Amino acid sequence: MKARTGVIHDLGYARYAGERRPPETLWRVIMRQHLAYAWKTRWRLKPWVVIALAITVGVGVVLYVSKNSIVGMLSREGVGPTWLTAAVPFAYTWYRIPAFMISMTIGAAVIARDRETGAFTFYFSRPVRPFDYVLGKLTGQLALMAVIFLAGPVVLGLFSVGLTETTSEALDQLRILPKVLAIGALGTVAYASIPLAFSALAPRRTIALAVWATYYIMVSTIIAQLGALLWLPLKAFDLGLAMESMAMRLFDVPIPGETLAPLWAAIGSLVVQSAAAIAVVFVMVRREAEGSVGGSS
Repeated sequence: MKARTGVIHDLGYARYAGERRPPETLWRVIMRQHLAYAWKTRWRLKPWVVIALAITVGVGVVLYVSKNSIVGMLSREGVGPTWLTAAVPFAYTWYRIPAFMISMTIGAAVIARDRETGAFTFYFSRPVRPFDYVLGKLTGQLALMAVIFLAGPVVLGLFSVGLTETTSEALDQLRILPKVLAIGALGTVAYASIPLAFSALAPRRTIALAVWATYYIMVSTIIAQLGALLWLPLKAFDLGLAMESMAMRLFDVPIPGETLAPLWAAIGSLVVQSAAAIAVVFVMVRREAEGSVGGSS
């Protein structure tokens, strides 16, 4: 009986001749993928950007109307200054609404989604490291939140400078820009990193969304209400109230009664919660990477 001879078929294999990216740039690929995912469908990002734009336009109209002679007369009579001074810092009360919605549609779901779909095995095949993954996802989410908390308020700050009538007034008004940048930067980091932490802890997207919403809406509110009764700095545990308190304190907006958290508590709450969230994300992602086939450290 004649022995069978094996046949090698040419499957058209060709060595990869495309671009080879240095390992230290892989986080940029993950960041771009994150931004593309956010923009991909109609309801993840686009409507909330439109709402943020509407808030910016609305507050801009208030600032423009503040130059009206009637409002100027009220200001001279002592009726109008509080409202006019508070226009920009009060905007953060509204900006946090689209920011929370973006955290629900993207931030609190994205890492849990990768775990749920098995994408971690692909990500952590060499040479992607946990640091690359965390940096890519975090910078992508920071870019999305910066559209809400930095772009709009900076535009409002510049618009208020443009409404001034003299050079001295313009230079004096420019002093609000560092305040706007500080508030926006801390808010951006907090609203980007903390939902990611809940996403990293949860096994599924639905669980991550439910726990994050409970934390943001119920737990924070309960602690803030206890703070109003027992110890005012506890109010800063609520991310939205922490931003509001920081804005009102930095802009010296007079509020009837002592209802705001102290400035140190507001800043401390945003910084501590953000730092803890980033640490949680890195620890959980590294643990996931170590359990993946071919995971990099």
